[in-house]
Amino acid sequence: MKIIDGVPYHQLGMELTAASLLGAACVVIHGLGLAAITRFIRPSDDPRRVTHLPPVTFHGIFVTITIVLTLFVIHGLEIWLYAFFYLLVGALPDLSSALYFSTISYSTVGFSDALILPAWRNVAALESIAGVMMLGWSTAYFVRILGHIDVRPKTPRK
Repeated sequence: MKIIDGVPYHQLGMELTAASLLGAACVVIHGLGLAAITRFIRPSDDPRRVTHLPPVTFHGIFVTITIVLTLFVIHGLEIWLYAFFYLLVGALPDLSSALYFSTISYSTVGFSDALILPAWRNVAALESIAGVMMLGWSTAYFVRILGHIDVRPKTPRK
């Protein structure tokens, strides 16, 4: 059996498989979450679909805050998914460590891979890539949705 840095070579295949499955799960969670936000904002069966929101009204502010909070929840679910994985495989000793490590990896802040078992470091590295992609997707979505907030001045009534 080939050993690289104290880790059996076959472990790399398990790491890449796990990272791929976790990344795919994040894409599904994210896509469904964004679809739910869109459905909340613009239900397709409502003939009065929101296409523009006045920016400084209760409704406009409520919708913006709801989007931001929902994005936090979506990212939180994805972070917890990785944290539970790290616990499941014994890569980290407890929930607090797993959640902290997952959060700093997902957000690409990074701290140290000394916390995680060497056999699972590649999953953490690929979590960072997934995090960048999911954060970028959320940012693009949020900017697109905010584009529906109408900043045009009111036209005078005649």
